[in-house]
Amino acid sequence: MHQIVKNKKILFFLIALQEAFISIIPFFVLTGIITLLNVFIQQHNITFLFITPKYFKEFTLTIQSYTSIIPTIAIAYFLAKRIKTSEIIAILLSVTTYITIVFYETQKFPLELPYGFTAATIFAPIASTVFLKALYPYFTLNIELKDAKNYLYRLFNYMIVFFVAYFVIMIVYILIDYVMDYLIEEYNPLEMDLPGIITLTIRNILVQIFWFFGMHGEHMVNALFGKNILFKEVFPNLSFGEFQRIFISIGGAGAGVAILLALIITARDKTIKKITYISSPFTIFNIDNILIFLAVVFNRFMFVPFILVPLINLSLSYMFINISHIQFNTNPIIWTTPVFIDSYLKTNSFITPMFQVFLIIVDTTIYAYYLKKFFLEQSLSTQSAILEHNLEIETEVKAKSDIKAFQANQELIEANAKVMELVEDLNKDKLFIYYQPKVDIKNQKVDKFEALIRYQKTPTTITGPYFLDLLEKAGLAPIIDIWVCKQVKKDIQKFHTLNCYPTISINLHPDTLKSYDAVSKIIEILKNEKIIFEIVERSFVDKQAVANIKRIQKNGFDISIDDYGVGYSSLETLIKYDIKELKLDKSLIDTIETKKGFLICAHTVYLCKELNISVVAEGVERNSQLEIIKDLDIDLVQGFIFAPALPLEKAVNFAKNFS
Repeated sequence: MHQIVKNKKILFFLIALQEAFISIIPFFVLTGIITLLNVFIQQHNITFLFITPKYFKEFTLTIQSYTSIIPTIAIAYFLAKRIKTSEIIAILLSVTTYITIVFYETQKFPLELPYGFTAATIFAPIASTVFLKALYPYFTLNIELKDAKNYLYRLFNYMIVFFVAYFVIMIVYILIDYVMDYLIEEYNPLEMDLPGIITLTIRNILVQIFWFFGMHGEHMVNALFGKNILFKEVFPNLSFGEFQRIFISIGGAGAGVAILLALIITARDKTIKKITYISSPFTIFNIDNILIFLAVVFNRFMFVPFILVPLINLSLSYMFINISHIQFNTNPIIWTTPVFIDSYLKTNSFITPMFQVFLIIVDTTIYAYYLKKFFLEQSLSTQSAILEHNLEIETEVKAKSDIKAFQANQELIEANAKVMELVEDLNKDKLFIYYQPKVDIKNQKVDKFEALIRYQKTPTTITGPYFLDLLEKAGLAPIIDIWVCKQVKKDIQKFHTLNCYPTISINLHPDTLKSYDAVSKIIEILKNEKIIFEIVERSFVDKQAVANIKRIQKNGFDISIDDYGVGYSSLETLIKYDIKELKLDKSLIDTIETKKGFLICAHTVYLCKELNISVVAEGVERNSQLEIIKDLDIDLVQGFIFAPALPLEKAVNFAKNFS
């Protein structure tokens, strides 16, 4: 299963479903509150103002009925967004299809929406978005999107597509329903002549599978196979239904209390923690929808434990009751009775609550193991490891863990999806190092280059590294920097074979400079080579980065201040640290023909000359800029006026033939 979901299309399909279920958590928090209030009001027969117990019960049932259609809307929206079809049309088609399916199944009027998430809840939005996308090219009206009403015309283009998709979906559903009815009638596993405990085992497996795929497991199994088994006695005075609630699904489906504790133990993301704590009171009363949506639904890491844990509980509990000879009384236990209290009320013994504690410990341990693997996969350190592998980097460099872009769980899924797709796409065969000449205009020679990353987008297209911003935000910049250093090391040998012995400039990200391991690796790779490291000034704010910069200099490398004049710029840097070179940012060079721009550049150059710091003008594109730069006695010029970044052989030819 793990290998299947590595497929990008399947992975993003699962991510869209996870996004949908997480987005509706606020609705289920509200539903949980109303449900608990209803239980309390019914138990104590409370009337408040005009709200009678009967009135509030009807209100609760009405709210609960929408739990089947709300996920349909959410899934349609997120899937349509993923596969790039109209979200509003997808939602309309999904709701229409869902209502039709419910009417087809129940044949009741007025229509009653089922409580919980049915097969139609999942089928309707998936089928709607897929068929909308597939049928659009064949049935669109092709109205041109010209004027300000193009958004309206775009919707009209879906008019025929909508009707065709609707009828196709219903035909497909009726065929599937016919086949499923036949199979269930002929091979109903819960109506076979099997021992009750075996039937309950099969039933639990089916319940958990339905829950995993976003459907209300209990309701689905009851609707498909009936619930007669729940009313039979497994032990004297203990029905299978009570046995299920007290010992198997402790705190809700899949042992909700254990999922809750495992999330508290393993989750590091603050938002996941908050949602976990919010769901705690509901889980105590066996309402675990929130937890299941948060951690289980379509989570491939949780498939095995989610099915396994109830079966372990069933086996251990069955053996425990047989061995201990616990006696059960006739006290009725309602489904919202909290764990520990339910078992005590049913046995008048503290032994059963203690056994529940044991089960929860076992279950929590299992869930924590798999959730830890899940959060590790989601974590940036895992993306770092994948990128290291793809770029053949052996070292391990810590990735940042407190990235703001990863604060909310839905954003976490979205951001990780982007990083995962990018990281798995990047490899050593798609990344290249090009070299941009740094021209010595006074001596009319080129013996310095800046190493710049280039990416092969298609077999014939080489572009700049558009992905760097995302990787930097994800804390993966050190991996890229180390790869660049390794490639430059290899290229230096190629330069030498072409009788060229340049000084190479390499950019180091502030995150790289904060990492002792990354800097150690870079020093090891480039030891004794003519390298100058280009560093932005904000790197000097961090104490660890400053310590690593000094280590770099002690090992014989020079430091260049990159992007001077943009963002954080301070004269203190030039005074406190041994700087070899300063690069005037393109934004300054673009203003050099104005009075203010000229004065700033002129005074900066004069100051650097007095401090024995070389000056580079980067981003030079016009002859008028070049003439002023010559007058200012700037040492080196870098920009399109001479050459863009070039492949190594072309860079060498440019240097040898420069005039």
